[in-house]
Amino acid sequence: MASSSSSATSQASVSAVEPTTDTRDVKQETQRILRAAALNIVVLIDHVNKFEGTDGTAAGFSGPDFKKTIDDLANAIDKEVTRFMIACKPPALDVEIKALCPKINAGFFHLVQQFDHIPKLAGKTYLDAVRKAVSRSLVSIVMLFNSFIDEKVEIDKNVLSDLAYTASSGIFWEHCKALSQIPADNKAAVSSAWVFSVSSLIKDASEELRDSLEEAESKDNESDDDNDGYSDDDSMNEFDPDIPAVRVADGKKIHKMVMLTKHTCDKIGLRCIRDCSPLDDERTIWLDRLLDLGKPVQNAVDDLIATLFIEDDAEWKKQSVIETGRLVNLLGELVTLAITFVDDSHLPWFELCRKQLDATKHSSAIAR
Repeated sequence: MASSSSSATSQASVSAVEPTTDTRDVKQETQRILRAAALNIVVLIDHVNKFEGTDGTAAGFSGPDFKKTIDDLANAIDKEVTRFMIACKPPALDVEIKALCPKINAGFFHLVQQFDHIPKLAGKTYLDAVRKAVSRSLVSIVMLFNSFIDEKVEIDKNVLSDLAYTASSGIFWEHCKALSQIPADNKAAVSSAWVFSVSSLIKDASEELRDSLEEAESKDNESDDDNDGYSDDDSMNEFDPDIPAVRVADGKKIHKMVMLTKHTCDKIGLRCIRDCSPLDDERTIWLDRLLDLGKPVQNAVDDLIATLFIEDDAEWKKQSVIETGRLVNLLGELVTLAITFVDDSHLPWFELCRKQLDATKHSSAIAR
């Protein structure tokens, strides 16, 4: 399925092969909803693998337009799946999981609806290529759902074997590639890990939050707009992710906090990790400790943003205060550690960051 390189559906196909989540953290009632959602996807998988294209000419079908539509749908699905995975992190947010399942189902339903528009005369090879991509994305979401339920949903062995072969081949090639990319020292190893597991993820989160806030404002200002850009079907509105209009102001404050976190982590990546010199024993330990503290900061960003999508107002207010305070504290610990060996010329910036964190902790309308 065509999508951005950060596709959550693609990630799901890998992470769900070896589930590590304790399903006991997800309530049995929620597991039943997850299983029902997975069974709905299995029906779509069966349909996709039997579909041979529509009859008639290919004159009204445009491959580039179709690809653009699929790209848009993939990005929208990615957002919902990402929020789903955040909601499933212990302690699982069962209310959020229940709300996201029908939205994810709707997203994949519309994906298959678009697939059903391909005519036979578009070409057998083309149709097979699209079918394989769509089928793999559907299988991956079932495998992801299975990661959180005790009573797994079975997938057709022929469909699954193809995915398993591709995944196994990809893992082998990635491992071989990794041998040629062994880092030169701990500074290079921490720098690479920081980009992959901290700064890039916070950057993605900040951009997705910004987009969601813009969508919420646009919908609030243009309430008569019936088309969300993905489908003419009104049911798509229930899939399209949004932030309640009444929370946009709070969302902007959260976005400022996320941007402060992003700039701080970027600064640490450049000035503390990349420019670390000399790489003595103390600094080697320091670099490892920076990464250890940076990962919880990234997780706290995801958890804070996720509060904006909690449906219950009382729960939203409670969780937003908790998660804001948690992010402020974790980022404060990271900044305190960062200044240990950083060049003196960068100290004023980190001191300014400390002041901003202190102001957020004591006077922010969100953190109060």
